[in-house]
Amino acid sequence: MAFPLLGIEASLPDVYTIDEAGPARVNLSRKNSAIAVSLYRVEFGNLEKFTPGHRRELEKFLRGRLGKSAHLEFSPTNLGGREATRLLVSGQRAGKSWQMLAAWSFRGGQAQVVEVLFPAGQRNEAGDLFAQICRNLTWTRPERG
Repeated sequence: MAFPLLGIEASLPDVYTIDEAGPARVNLSRKNSAIAVSLYRVEFGNLEKFTPGHRRELEKFLRGRLGKSAHLEFSPTNLGGREATRLLVSGQRAGKSWQMLAAWSFRGGQAQVVEVLFPAGQRNEAGDLFAQICRNLTWTRPERG
């Protein structure tokens, strides 16, 4: 699927359909599955990298999505051939265990983000989908900066 406003093409199984699309975010899902995929761009102006303060703000935001006691694990990864940051968040939603895998490449004041949110019981399927998206992502717009 091509997302020209985001500057990417992403390989997703045909069963995923677009639920919502805007100039900076696309949300996808499939029938009869709780796994949700989001692809989006975040603008940071002239900022060239995350500061410790930005990281704390991000962690606070993520804990708001998956519970205050959510566990976060950061690691390096590859997103469509670019160095990126990988994040695994484990927490609770409506009393059930959920997880989120995300990766972002930060360049030229923008972060391009791939996010997969899923019930913890579907980790293998969601992990495979996340890996496929990250591996096969194609950048269609020249880098800024």
